[in-house]
Amino acid sequence: MGYHIQRTPEPPPDAHIQLLKIPSVDLGSLLGDVKVNITLSVQKYEDGMLPSDNAMALLALAIAASPKVVLEIGTFMGHTTKLLAMNLPDSIIHSVDLPLDFIPEQDKVAGPKKDDFHLIARREVGREYRGSSYEARIRQHFVDTAAWNFKEAAGTTFFFIDGSHTYDYCKIDSERCYELCSGKGVFVWHDCDEAHPGVVKALLEWRALGRDVVRIASTPIAFWKSS
Repeated sequence: MGYHIQRTPEPPPDAHIQLLKIPSVDLGSLLGDVKVNITLSVQKYEDGMLPSDNAMALLALAIAASPKVVLEIGTFMGHTTKLLAMNLPDSIIHSVDLPLDFIPEQDKVAGPKKDDFHLIARREVGREYRGSSYEARIRQHFVDTAAWNFKEAAGTTFFFIDGSHTYDYCKIDSERCYELCSGKGVFVWHDCDEAHPGVVKALLEWRALGRDVVRIASTPIAFWKSS
């Protein structure tokens, strides 16, 4: 079953050049005068979870935005889902992941190519928040976002896009989130780095449309807030 083996492909020769086209900004500059207090669970890292420094940046942006509804694309074990619910006590958290019975060879959604099959194969979706006091405010969706009705997360104004990192999925997920909030929201992407040129390509297209996407310094996180 070759899809269980993940070999990190070599980034394209111009990957670093393309990445540098997205300006890097420190987190403090994005927050301005806003000061936030974060509750952060630190634990042993497991492949696929959001590293603690990345989580801190995400949570700072989420708390500053104070959304009533959040949409996370890519639940995995639910580490980040739980942290969002923990730090946004008045918010509903929608989180999307592939159906539990998803099998790569039987993928019924034609078109977009997926990646990270090694993570898909061993995920326990929502494991971290199951049975916690935060579960009541989490709405778990098991569906391929390429075929999902995003209106099930109506009212969302804060988006964390961390699903499949191919160009097609990043583009589709980002645009459908944009449509859901009519372009009025806060967008955060993970894995905006040389190892994921598809994410960089999709976000450069957003910049070309006048959306001032930036990278948070020293992280693979990208950010855009509508004016």
